[in-house]
Amino acid sequence: MGEEAVLPTSSSGGEWMLPFAAWARVHALARHGRSIRGIAQDLSLDRKTVRRALGQPQPVPYHREARPGMLAPHEAYLRVRAPEIDYNAWRLFQELEARGYTGGYETVKRAVRPLRQAERVLAEATVRFETAPGRQAQVDWTSTWLTYPDGRRRAQAFVMVLGYSRAMYVEFTADQRLETLLRCHEHAFDWFGGLTEEIVYDNPKTVVLRRNAEGSQIEWHPVFWDFARYYGIVPRLCRPYRARTKGKVESGIKYVKRAFVLGREGRDLEDWTAQGHRWIREVADQRLHGTTHEQPAVRLAQERLRPRDGRPPFQLYTALVRTVARDCCVTVDTNRYSVPAAFIGREVEIQYGPQDTLCVYAQGQLIATHPRQTARYQALVTPVHIAGLPGGPVLVPRISIPGPLPEVEVRDLAVYEALAGVEA
Repeated sequence: MGEEAVLPTSSSGGEWMLPFAAWARVHALARHGRSIRGIAQDLSLDRKTVRRALGQPQPVPYHREARPGMLAPHEAYLRVRAPEIDYNAWRLFQELEARGYTGGYETVKRAVRPLRQAERVLAEATVRFETAPGRQAQVDWTSTWLTYPDGRRRAQAFVMVLGYSRAMYVEFTADQRLETLLRCHEHAFDWFGGLTEEIVYDNPKTVVLRRNAEGSQIEWHPVFWDFARYYGIVPRLCRPYRARTKGKVESGIKYVKRAFVLGREGRDLEDWTAQGHRWIREVADQRLHGTTHEQPAVRLAQERLRPRDGRPPFQLYTALVRTVARDCCVTVDTNRYSVPAAFIGREVEIQYGPQDTLCVYAQGQLIATHPRQTARYQALVTPVHIAGLPGGPVLVPRISIPGPLPEVEVRDLAVYEALAGVEA
């Protein structure tokens, strides 16, 4: 009778039970004066079942005796070994067979499933913790599509969030290079008016070269480590594959993409960043934060940040060595920059200077300076550099060629010999 059906009873071994609804009806009919025979007829139950139910002041939960299965002798091995091989059921099945297991693969797979699920739940579990004012900031990059008047292009967004106030800083860039990362840090310090004691990162190669899972052995990027020491910052790393440990900046990134980037248009990266700063001041820092239930701007005033004290920007000495080509140019990040013709064929050193400039040195002497290009496949030529080329000076303005440089098709020499024969 559906929910009133009696589960199999056992006179020996397992405990007898009756579904709660049926047990309740038996007692209700008995209170109304119905006999055991009448109750049994009304509910299609055996009279012995009715008598037992009336003898119970409350329903007895069903309990089935657990029978030892084929995996029982291997249960301890299964629990220890499964996480070591990432809960690979097929491999466990093979190893158990070698240990004398005679059951099937499906049995092993069913046994591994709850172990894997428990591990997943544990991995996803996080403990929310709040930091004291001025204690911690969190940093991360995200890649996003930005809309321009001529279409959409992918860009990078640097986001820093202060742990106590949830105040944020956003900057849009063309790349995630080390020099870009450090420059964005300094811009964020100026934006907030100071520094926190520590900053939490994921594990990008611009911050850490290699580490073990426990974090007891970390090889920091030497330039980043110098930057951290320069500003007195203690860098912290998330545990690999546990990005939730920097959940404040993760939430900030989602908020930026959803509430700022969507439906907006900018002229260039600088315009996007300027719009982002206005949006932070007028919207993001004025909202009532869902966790703190206060405005980030209000809590930012309570942050005890360390002042930068007019410390000059960190000097990043990134030097590249290039050989000057016959067209008086050196290539950096797909872009070509000219140098004086007298240095054709010689090795030169390239450094990134202040205010996004690119400086070219020959044996320590500065021979050329160009504005560094954020686009790709550009050519910047200064007329005086090519004045000494054979054929006399060629007066051309500084040019910027958009798009990729043309490719020259490579043909077999036999093609030209055949053409020469035809012309002859």
